[in-house]
Order: sequence, then C-alpha cells, then structure tokens
Amino acid sequence: MANPQHTVVLDGLEPDGRSDYTIDATGQIDMVDGMLDGVNVSRDNDAPVRGSTKEGAVWAGADGYRVYGAIKSIDIEDPSHVQLRVNKMESEPVPPEGEGCQVTVRMESVDFISGQGAGEGALELTIESDIHGEQSAAESVRLPTGSSQNIAQSIESFEVASGRSLTKQLTAKVTEREVPSDWFTGNDDYGESTTDIVLQCGEPKTVSQTVKISSDQGNPGKVRVNYTIGDLSR
Repeated sequence: MANPQHTVVLDGLEPDGRSDYTIDATGQIDMVDGMLDGVNVSRDNDAPVRGSTKEGAVWAGADGYRVYGAIKSIDIEDPSHVQLRVNKMESEPVPPEGEGCQVTVRMESVDFISGQGAGEGALELTIESDIHGEQSAAESVRLPTGSSQNIAQSIESFEVASGRSLTKQLTAKVTEREVPSDWFTGNDDYGESTTDIVLQCGEPKTVSQTVKISSDQGNPGKVRVNYTIGDLSR
C-alpha cells in the first residue's frame, strides 16, 4: 500500500457537546488508535476497518484517521464543538526517470580451503559461474595446496534504478580435472553451490560461495569462489 497522504484529527471540545461528522476521500480511510499528530485518539469498536467515506461522532475525546488519497470534504455538524486538524504528509521523493547504475557481477578469485588427501597435488579446476536465465562465464585455474588465485572475470552487467534492487540466482560449478598420470585419485570430481544475489546501486560488495567437491574416495575437498557485485565503473 502507498503511504497515507493526509492525517485528520477531530478533537472534541465539550464533554456534553457531541457532534457528528463525515469524511469523504478519494482513497481508503483508516481510523487510528493511539497518538496521531500529538493527540491521543481512540478507535471506535464498531468503526469499519476500511472505506473511502467515514461517519462518526466526537465529544469529550478525539478521533483520528490516516487518509490514503485526496480529501474531498469534511462535514462537521457543530464546528464550534470540534477542533479540526488536517495535516498533509510529505511524499517520498521519486528518483528521476532513467537514473540508476550498471551493476556488474564479477568472478573475482578462488581459494583452496581443503583437499582430498594424499596423491592430490595441486587442484586443476574449471570454474563455471552461471547467473540463472542470464549469462555464464568459465575459467580454468591451477590451485596449489592452500593457495588463492585471482580471476577478475566479469559475468554480466545489469541496469538497476536508484533505490531499487534485482535478485538473481548464482550457481558456482567446480570441476576438478584429474590428469592422466594421476591414477590414484581416479575420475574427475564435481561440486556446485547456488545462492541468491541482490543487485543494487551503491558500494560494491563481496559474495562468496563454498563448493564441496565430490570424491569417490569419500573425502571431498572444498574451494571458495569469491564474487564482487556492484557498480564497478566508479
């Protein structure tokens, strides 16, 4: 729902001076229970929850409303018994049309977390990063035990409006290639991890995915793929 455009408070001035009133608006009118514009207002138990026209009565207490839309009229049976307060709410600024930024998803680096044991040596990896429904990128790296390696490969850029965001799914797929001479470790091993990423203007941020690499020896290894997401043109 949009923010209310007005508040209306009808404060009864006379304990015995009941006055009926009608509020007519172009949008929804919600009665408030609590503090509104510095006045303690109370909600009638039988008051309708919603509607664009509200009829009520006030005497010793005060009634208050939030109005979603323009106020067409406020009719008070005896204005001398009621203090009326109408407050126009400040509208949230709307970003100029076309204002925004290019948010890039970049495969930044990969870290060796843990290996699969004896006979492994360096990891010969193919890393594919797939943004679901969009582009993907692949990179081959050789990762010695306990090391990290920079990649810095952009996957795709998205136009994002200021104050808005896009959510995409990102999957990191890692294949460990076994060289023919390394008979001990067997066939190629594989793992993948999927996460949601949020694209929005502002400072770039880092998102990391830890991928467990399967093993027919029962001792999976792990690598971490790191991404930078943001407006990289600044």
